[in-house]
Amino acid sequence: MRKRPKQQRSREMVRTLIDATARVIQRQGLDNTTTARIAEAAGVSVGSLYQYFGDKDALIQALMESLAEDIGSGLRRLPLLDNDDMRALIGNAIRFGFAVLHSRDGLYLELVRNWHRLPTNRVVDVLQQHFMELARLYFLRHYRDYPIENLEVRVFIVTNSVLFTMVRHISQNQGLIREEALASELTSMVANYMTLPPPAAEAHR
Repeated sequence: MRKRPKQQRSREMVRTLIDATARVIQRQGLDNTTTARIAEAAGVSVGSLYQYFGDKDALIQALMESLAEDIGSGLRRLPLLDNDDMRALIGNAIRFGFAVLHSRDGLYLELVRNWHRLPTNRVVDVLQQHFMELARLYFLRHYRDYPIENLEVRVFIVTNSVLFTMVRHISQNQGLIREEALASELTSMVANYMTLPPPAAEAHR
């Protein structure tokens, strides 16, 4: 971002441009999104746009960061820890993820289809951080039932594996795998892996 928004008016302009970027991607697709179309959708001149963002990539980066924050906020509002059943907790989180991908009138679907071309690290980092916090809280409550080591490693593996699988399903699936079946299998895989006893505990059995 070229110009950091310090005043309210500048912050509103940045928000307007990011929202316009989302609308143009929804309507035109990523390849047909241009700064000229974004400026038109925002109701500003291209010159005004360039005061804040150097190019289309900078706008898309800002959009991805905004979406990551939205997803993180949505996850924090989910009453996941109200349920002591780990399988139910994991299943709810995975189904929330699928629901998000189908929201925003096709915006997320278009972004997922172009996942490999986008600055997605921020999105993954937000999700990983949230699931790390969630896992810590859960296993602190249930440490006697589920003794676990290397929690950060397990959350890293789970977050990236599930996210990659969901992205592949959304972007390339030809209807051969039902989404609910995939959500169910992912839930079982994650629940079984997260509850594996530490190696030392296995050795003493």
